[in-house]
Formats: sequence, structure tokens, C-alpha cells
Amino acid sequence: MMVTLWILLALVALRIVVNLGWRLASRMWSLPCPTAFAWVLENPGCQRLLGTATTLDRIGIRPGQRIVEFGPGPGRLLIPAARRVLPEGEVIGIDLQQGMLDRLMRHAEQQGIANVTTIHGDATRPHVRANSCDVVMLCEVLGEIPDRAAVLAQCFQALKPGGMLSVTESLIDPHYQFQSTLKRFARRAGFRLQSIQGGRWLYTANFIKPSR
Repeated sequence: MMVTLWILLALVALRIVVNLGWRLASRMWSLPCPTAFAWVLENPGCQRLLGTATTLDRIGIRPGQRIVEFGPGPGRLLIPAARRVLPEGEVIGIDLQQGMLDRLMRHAEQQGIANVTTIHGDATRPHVRANSCDVVMLCEVLGEIPDRAAVLAQCFQALKPGGMLSVTESLIDPHYQFQSTLKRFARRAGFRLQSIQGGRWLYTANFIKPSR
């Protein structure tokens, strides 16, 4: 019994050390979830744990919207979002890893979803026309990028006046962003907080780009 307890404690301690190390390293380098681990995000159990449907409900996606997601990975949120914006809406995924985009498009094709576009690129650089998007989504990705201010500046530029930035964070993610940190960066970028839904374990914060 004691041996089992010590093993569990050692595993917990190892997880904490790894998370802290990864978190510190992400302040210097961009460290997205490797494509080799995409299968974890594609697992239905992981989707339930991370609340895919709940997150989309909190964002409030509507038919006809143009949505951009930075760091969509294999499309856990972006593909169901593409269904919600039909029949005239479209979604765009921008990711640093071509392997993730390839998986995303493969899933979209398998499900017969044709309103998805992908762009291989860095989230700190412009990739879409200014003032052209209704919603920008960042799900457990902001902390992966050292220059968070630059990412939020690109989100602000891409959104139409009155458009929404939606940031979702889960405590199991080593890049987890505390609400106070997120609100500070968003305010500096020019956003106005609309709502925060959920608790510390999993929350979605929605910010508005002011009309003026």
C-alpha cells in the first residue's frame, strides 16, 4: 500500500515538474502541442473532458459568421464550429504546424464539411484581412506563444468592430493562463470584457472589440 502511494506521489511530482518546465520554456520558445499527440485531442473522451460542445455554446457561434481559430490543432473546435455557421458562414484555421492542418482537413473531408480553410503560419503575423472576422478563437493556445501581446494585436486587427475574441483555458494545460493575466493582456490590446463563463478548471472568456 505504501509503495503504491509513493509511486502515485512520485508521478504527481513528476507531472508538476514537467508542467513547470514546459511553462517556463514556453516563455522563450513557441511550444505547441506536437502533431504526434494529436490523437489525444481527437479522442471522444478528451473532447468530453475539455467540454467541446460547452465551449462552443459559451462562444455563441451563429449561422453566417466568419470565424478564425489560431492553433486549431486537428480541429476539435473548428470542425463543429464550421457546422454551426452553415449555410453561409466559413471558418479559418491558422496553425504553426502543417501536420495539424493536414489532420484537420482530413477530418473535415471525411465528415463532408467544405467551409473550412487552413493557413500555415505564425499567429503573431497578419494572415487575414483587417476588420473581416466576426469571432476569433484561442483555445489553450495563448500560453504556447511567447509574445502574447502580438497574438492579441493580430486578433484585434482581424476582428470587425463589435467582433468577439473568445479565449478558453483548461487547468490541465501546462500553458494555462490565469484570468487576471488574460484580462490584463486583452485590455492592453484594446478589448473590452464581455463575460467569463465556467470555473477555474475550464473557463471561456469573451471580449469585444469596441465599435469605436
